Amino acid sequence: MTSPVPTSSPEARTPMALRKPLTTGVVTVMLLAALSACGADSDSGTDSGSSSSAPASSGSDSGSGSAKLPSAKTLRDVQEFITGAGLPCDNLTEDESAKGTPSEGFLGPADEDDTGAEKAEIDAWAIEKSGFCGETRSDLGGWIIYLPSDMKAFQENYRKKVRDTSADEGWRDKMARGKFLFGADFVVDPTNYQASRTLLQAGLLLENCDPAFKAPDGYRTQDAQASGCVLTSYLSDALDQ
Repeated sequence: MTSPVPTSSPEARTPMALRKPLTTGVVTVMLLAALSACGADSDSGTDSGSSSSAPASSGSDSGSGSAKLPSAKTLRDVQEFITGAGLPCDNLTEDESAKGTPSEGFLGPADEDDTGAEKAEIDAWAIEKSGFCGETRSDLGGWIIYLPSDMKAFQENYRKKVRDTSADEGWRDKMARGKFLFGADFVVDPTNYQASRTLLQAGLLLENCDPAFKAPDGYRTQDAQASGCVLTSYLSDALDQ
């Protein structure tokens, strides 16, 4: 089994401090009851404006305020997210050798045929499930989907790959451009880099581990779970490199 090849933090919810001079009699009792009810809602941490199934994004947003990354728990959920963004994601498969999948394959959970080195690589990426949809030879390309069991481990391993000066050039040249598109609990590796713009517009973010990176004005940037890296909506053009 081959490894992947080169091709979000909520703002703290602070319960509202409701303080009001309470005076006498029935008014006091009524106000105390109302304040008690409000306090219970605040302490529960429930956000009526967001989906309870969507984990909050990591890091802080330097743009227009912290926002949650899209959440998708299964390969089918990610497929629906991609098609919902207007991209072709048919023929979803977990088979690396299926027609239309990248010739180099993609990393999946370890099995009995993997060598010790391959299992160690899988463990480093913490990939619990993976699949592919779309078509590698189409103009819009296809999409390798990863469901990591540990998103921090996945992001940290990517940082290690792109910052390793002894690594293959194919990894190091991704440091300033990014490679993976991140949701709250899933990762998309596109086979057509430019088509990634559509998924960025849909709310996914690229991990950028270039210490000198600074997103232009108007682009979203927030801390990644990997030390020294950020998640950003900015996708650089190869001609600018």
